[in-house]
Amino acid sequence: MFGWKRRPKPVTLTSFAETQPRLFNTLLCDGVTAHNLPSFAELRALHARLQAGRPGQRVLASLDDLGQAAYTSGHGTEAHRLDDVVADDPADSLPPHPGYLSTPADFPVRLANLLRGAVDLEAVRGLLWWETSGDANDPVTINRDPEAALQIAQEQEVIFQFVPVDSAADAIAAFPNGYFNADLNPFQTHALARYLEAEHGLALFGIGSRFLGFRREAPLSEGGAQRLAASLCGLYADTPEGAAEALTALLTGRDWLLFRYTES
Repeated sequence: MFGWKRRPKPVTLTSFAETQPRLFNTLLCDGVTAHNLPSFAELRALHARLQAGRPGQRVLASLDDLGQAAYTSGHGTEAHRLDDVVADDPADSLPPHPGYLSTPADFPVRLANLLRGAVDLEAVRGLLWWETSGDANDPVTINRDPEAALQIAQEQEVIFQFVPVDSAADAIAAFPNGYFNADLNPFQTHALARYLEAEHGLALFGIGSRFLGFRREAPLSEGGAQRLAASLCGLYADTPEGAAEALTALLTGRDWLLFRYTES
């Protein structure tokens, strides 16, 4: 029939207990897998519903390219020794453990390793370029068009992990990323997430292969957006003229932010 359009498939959720995601890395937290999410807006809405029912946890979503994000997470975890176990050492807070981390009971080991390597925001400044030529990946572009940046409608699966932490930044331990030399590493993304939450009310809610997602309880006022834009522009090695003004206009009235933590 001419003009007939296929109805979008309904969004479905599958618990990890029912079907564990088959990924390169090992997930240490419980959660659900969402199928057929049509947009970034729907991802945020689902995240909000899942988070509202779990006040004692932080819900962490995957964002762009789950397969690649899982691959670099696995290698990044290994490279930064986040799954190293220090048993029976009174100088460490890590519980005794026989070896490879594989269950939710092992999550405190990973979290403790992340916290032990903590750095401050100065370890982030000047490491990233505002954009890479031809990639349309500058902060203004990706936040103006998150659908093009993330392509959520192309993702076959989006995972939502239920992370047993109070701080949104600490949820990074469930899906640490940043493997390549020019990327922010897990300790640096943790510092960034701590800062954005403490200073701008933006809590980490998602990690993908290239992007971090943050959200806040209320939209940014013009003054709040101006302060945030100044903070963001101060992180890059080559912030162009007029960038702060463009970001301020874009972020005013918004309650979310995308941040590219990779070189490209």
